[in-house]
Amino acid sequence: MRILQSHADFIEFEPTQKEIALAEEVEKKKYRYEDIVVLFVSVEEGDNDSIGKKAIDDVKEFLGKVKGKRIIIYPFAHLSRDLAKPSDALKIVKEMESYAKKLKIETHRAPFGWTKSLLIKTKGHPLAETAKIYTLENGKTETKKPVLRKTKLPKMKEEILSENDHRVIGKQLDLYSFHEVGPGMVFWHNKGWLIRNLLIDFWRKEHQKRGYQEINTPVILDRNLWEISGHWDHFKENMFFTHVEDRDFALKPMNCPGAILVFKNTSRSYKELPLRLAELGMVHRNELSGVLSGLFRVRALTQDDAHIFATQDQLVDEIDNVVDMIDYFYKTFGFEYHVELSTKPKKAMGSKENWNNAEDALKKALEKKKLKFKVNPGEGAFYGPKIDFHIKDSLERTWQCATVQVDFMMPERFDLNYVGEDGKNHRPVIVHRVIYGSLERFIGILVEHYQGKFPTWLAPIQVSVLSISNENLEYAKSVEKELSDNGFRVVGDYESNTIEYKIRNSQLQKYPYMIIVGKREEANKTVAVRTRDGKVKYGVKLEDFVKQLNGEIKDFK
Repeated sequence: MRILQSHADFIEFEPTQKEIALAEEVEKKKYRYEDIVVLFVSVEEGDNDSIGKKAIDDVKEFLGKVKGKRIIIYPFAHLSRDLAKPSDALKIVKEMESYAKKLKIETHRAPFGWTKSLLIKTKGHPLAETAKIYTLENGKTETKKPVLRKTKLPKMKEEILSENDHRVIGKQLDLYSFHEVGPGMVFWHNKGWLIRNLLIDFWRKEHQKRGYQEINTPVILDRNLWEISGHWDHFKENMFFTHVEDRDFALKPMNCPGAILVFKNTSRSYKELPLRLAELGMVHRNELSGVLSGLFRVRALTQDDAHIFATQDQLVDEIDNVVDMIDYFYKTFGFEYHVELSTKPKKAMGSKENWNNAEDALKKALEKKKLKFKVNPGEGAFYGPKIDFHIKDSLERTWQCATVQVDFMMPERFDLNYVGEDGKNHRPVIVHRVIYGSLERFIGILVEHYQGKFPTWLAPIQVSVLSISNENLEYAKSVEKELSDNGFRVVGDYESNTIEYKIRNSQLQKYPYMIIVGKREEANKTVAVRTRDGKVKYGVKLEDFVKQLNGEIKDFK
């Protein structure tokens, strides 16, 4: 049992709609109680009356401390995902009410099984708000405090946090979580992991079509490598380290050196260039705890890097191909974007000729795509110029995600060569590029961009099947199986709740489609199709709905 306890100046609520078939009969009016201790109660699977009694004993002791006289037991299912059956939960809250009255506590109870409008004003003393977990251990009732604390949300405007923030939506849809045992590191839940893998599948498919070779390199690498790359001197404060067998190692903060070693592993010919090596590599960066922010700023992230090893003559075409790919990705997700070109800084590595060639290549690629771009003079990296793509989401915010960088430094530091047509060694140029950027951050952006309403191909659950009554259960299950056999992600809701409750739950989970099955549908061997925005079409043949879904997602299969 989970209880959120609040000592309140008042609580005011009004039952608005029945949620379940077992909902108690009650008059639809406003109920108000003043100077009261509110027990928001979630009854969990395995709870019994002894747990309920222990909770009441504790609240009686609390009343003595604050000189309170009355309580209200307020059934509140939202504190737990492991809920007891409605019938068991109702029995226990009734027993709690009865036991409290036996202890001479003035006791009230909010109706069970209803959606209610709620207004509460909590008192401002240190004991006014507490949370408790009651469990059974060895047949005895014990009170436990949560051992692991969840990462706190930063202070934001309440309306933005509740409606748009990816941390709130992620919790609502059960996509991911954060825990202090791994600050800044994502705990992916099944649905979130599914979205992540769908994005990776899309990424992988497009890269294969465009001539990339996918590689994977180790997460922990020797200090010597990071000294050669320059990260040890210039990025050390943002790295994680370990020491094994008298050697210093670091968790990689970037994928570049690993890809370079793959290139350098064998002698290369001009005939192999351009060589496009792509990697979905896990990197770690020791970000300050104060800047960690959900998926937007993490310490463990997956970077969708690619390193293109090319000749100077190949630069324009390769950058053009990258820009085309970025454009395709962002249009797929419905993003607008603008582009910025950053040129040679005062302190730069490489010849003037190489810089001019690289900047010209970046400009020509953008002009070929007829993309307007802003020039940032002198703001390129010391190792090469770059173009940054700034996407605009549905909330009119901009995010810098994709980057295309020309690198003269790493080929020099690692002494990279290829054998040219003339039989001599030549230095390649490296084009670094990312599209998603950090996959974690990109998913956070997508969650807020879509406000949890993912397109059908990306939705973790694409269809829910809802039975109107148990009479249609077998037909509903056959519909679910048919959809599943056709490769769709589908879930069935066959609980003994009202169809209105089931629809509302599917809408809260933001499923793209709901299939509703009742007497009429079973008799006609059809289904009713409801979209998450409320549009309903009756008398739909299941095979026609399957064709419709396949049409929506065909480009992503």
